[in-house]
Amino acid sequence: MSYLPKGIFITGTDTGVGKTVVSAALALTLKQSGNKVAVMKPVQTGTDSGGNLDIEFIQSVIETNYPLDNVCPYRFSHPLAPLVAANLVGERIDLERIKSCYYKLASIHDTVIVEGAGGLLVPLTDNYLMSDLASNLGLSLIIVTRPSLGTLNHTLLTVESAKARGLKVMGIIINQFPSYPGLAERTNPELILKMTGEPILGILPFDLGICVEEGRIGKLREIASASFTSELGGSFKVEEFLSKLK
Repeated sequence: MSYLPKGIFITGTDTGVGKTVVSAALALTLKQSGNKVAVMKPVQTGTDSGGNLDIEFIQSVIETNYPLDNVCPYRFSHPLAPLVAANLVGERIDLERIKSCYYKLASIHDTVIVEGAGGLLVPLTDNYLMSDLASNLGLSLIIVTRPSLGTLNHTLLTVESAKARGLKVMGIIINQFPSYPGLAERTNPELILKMTGEPILGILPFDLGICVEEGRIGKLREIASASFTSELGGSFKVEEFLSKLK
């Protein structure tokens, strides 16, 4: 297996793209390939929905039980950007607290996966974005995107934004790929590969049995390893997959 960075930052082209599912599947794959892995989500918003927290879903998949304050130091009830959600309850996100949580995890694990909230340009404070956190922690970036119509623009914008901010992009993961892809889904993976110039590191199939809020992991444990390339400890073959779409 190829060398892995100490920290990996999982971002998405937009909210709801499936960062939590990808983070859980990747952590499980790395764990199964012999790495000591931890996952943290610095800020969780929308906790008043009554469902599981993202980090709770991830911990159930990889069978860890770290105290929430250690892996998700900020949790806000309103489903809004962290800055806005914090302001509404009269709080301010302390970036040093987030960094301290990360460094503690990094000191006792081979790799720490950090799941962002929303996309790269979501604000944590008045003048500090998710991209700034990834940069300050020296994390390599994995971008999670959709397979469907509209994904080309969203993916290219995210890649360009990351590079403009000096972030190292490890590659792209396409989530919720349908069993019966339409024309957009059949052509988008190869275009993403060519237009971004970044490798596709995995493609996760759509699984109706997976629901983060309800804590349903579906077949995630069964499909995880086969969904990522060897660089991430899996067995997925990009060229073989692309050839089947033609």
